[in-house]
Amino acid sequence: MSVLKLENLTVSLPRGAAGTIPILEDLNLSINAGEMLGLVGESGSGKTIAALSVMRLLPPRAKISGHAWLDGTDLTTLDERAMRRVRGAGVGMVFQNPLSALNPSKTVGAQIAESFLVHNSVGARAARARALELLTEVGIANPSEKINDYPHQFSGGMRQRVMIAMALSCSPKLLIADEPTTGLDPLIARQIMALITRLRREHDMAVLFVTHDLSVVEEHADSIHVLYAGKSVEWGSSEKFFAHPRHPYSEALLGSVARVGQARLQNIEGNLPEPESRPPGCRFSPRCPYHQADCDLAYPPPSPSAGTTAACLYPLPATTRATYAQPLQKQIFAPSAPQLTIQNLEVRYNSTGSFLSPAAKLPPALTDVVLTLGRGECLGVVGESGSGKSTLGRAVLQMIPYEGDIILDGQDFSALRGTEKRNLRKKIQVVFQDPRESLNPRIRIGDIIAEPLRLAGKTTNLSQQVATLLGRVGLNPEMAQKLPGGVSGGQAQRIAIARALAAEPELIVLDEPTSSLDVSTQAMLLNLLKDLAFDAGLSYILISHDFAVVSYMADRIAVLNSGRVVELADTATLIAAPQHEYTKSLLAAAPQLRDRQAQPASASLS
Repeated sequence: MSVLKLENLTVSLPRGAAGTIPILEDLNLSINAGEMLGLVGESGSGKTIAALSVMRLLPPRAKISGHAWLDGTDLTTLDERAMRRVRGAGVGMVFQNPLSALNPSKTVGAQIAESFLVHNSVGARAARARALELLTEVGIANPSEKINDYPHQFSGGMRQRVMIAMALSCSPKLLIADEPTTGLDPLIARQIMALITRLRREHDMAVLFVTHDLSVVEEHADSIHVLYAGKSVEWGSSEKFFAHPRHPYSEALLGSVARVGQARLQNIEGNLPEPESRPPGCRFSPRCPYHQADCDLAYPPPSPSAGTTAACLYPLPATTRATYAQPLQKQIFAPSAPQLTIQNLEVRYNSTGSFLSPAAKLPPALTDVVLTLGRGECLGVVGESGSGKSTLGRAVLQMIPYEGDIILDGQDFSALRGTEKRNLRKKIQVVFQDPRESLNPRIRIGDIIAEPLRLAGKTTNLSQQVATLLGRVGLNPEMAQKLPGGVSGGQAQRIAIARALAAEPELIVLDEPTSSLDVSTQAMLLNLLKDLAFDAGLSYILISHDFAVVSYMADRIAVLNSGRVVELADTATLIAAPQHEYTKSLLAAAPQLRDRQAQPASASLS
């Protein structure tokens, strides 16, 4: 019997002048006890809406039709009081960002115990004992000490373990995991997925796993369900799906995934349609390379075959599968002279201390770092969280104090002062991990991009300059009139790149620029950055925990561990024959799709 069964689930939300329109339509899926289903698709496809519908955590004006059966109970018919009894006891949820989901003013032990107290007639001592038991079960070291710590005292991976402990406190029948590994380094992400897999088997628990990471789904999920623009396009056995995806959108998603050693990513042309302007037929048809005239008439009926079902009039036969990953054939980058030289770099952070405990001198965040960057080169920097990657980027950007030398175009930053230092600093720009945090939500996008131009005194034909910059990153000039809150994550990241380009930099520090993006948007941005480097001669320092992304972009890779460079080599050599054990462990932990060798796909299906 299914633990979770969704029948024709439709969710409508208010959309301004357009009124209330469907965001998610006619979703049908089921998950059995002990099974994990991966719910995938681009941002805006309806994945999170589906998960929040099960939890009944949608906005007040949302309208739900259809059914959501949890162990025989239709959740859509329950009032809020009854749903509060279901949340935690029947369904547990792990959110993407545990720091925002945890109460910073309460200890982790109190927060885990709280959920157990709400749903069980027990005292505080029994609830605390349960919290201690759960911290032990999810692999928190020294749980008897950590139970009294606050969320900010935990790393990102440890906070995610606390979230899992909270979700499991009442032994729910269903666990919903919404992007639980996004933003985590591969070693921690692998531990979290191994933990979820072990717990679902031990507790015979159903798992709805919402993600854009197809490699994680292939490794851990029993079944898969692909959404596009609010509709199901393919679903069924995960093994059969990855062996022979049958919907063109599934094929396009798989082609967009960065793989270690890949030469070029496949872009999905066009954009996801807005809910107000979805086509009447197949919603993927405007972007589909196999589009036929009758695809536009009505949404295609399900077409089951060999373990998966595709909503497509012309499903792709297994004999036309393409080999996604082209082999990496990079030439070793050999610049005539380094553009950037880092010598004996050391960075230390001091604790602030308090009246109860004096400030302590912490171990160095970076020690004896020696690196060079050639003009037009991309240097990848990889390592676990806390290895010193972002600290290195901040030192290059002159955002933190450091010891040693950072020399750009022959000029040592430490020897410069005032205007000379500011002028040299202008040659370096940065693109951060979360573009929404780096863009002022109250300023229009055109003004955000124009600000560096104004500061440089380039105010002639300002609107035309902004339009040109938007065009360089693949956005329409009309985007200049919008606010950051009105664009997608991928568009926001392109806006951040356009702003960086406005300053005419020679070097851009990319700090996890794609970690929060879906695979299709990630592919578009990586191809864009690669083309910009070729066209404008830009140099990059790419900071990332994703080995596949780094191997795609970088000419050389530096591996950081505990603030030291433990390995440095050109990309192809490092991937083929890593020398350091730490590098080997990072590569082994990096999730990768296993590509099969097959004949190239035909251009059309008739």
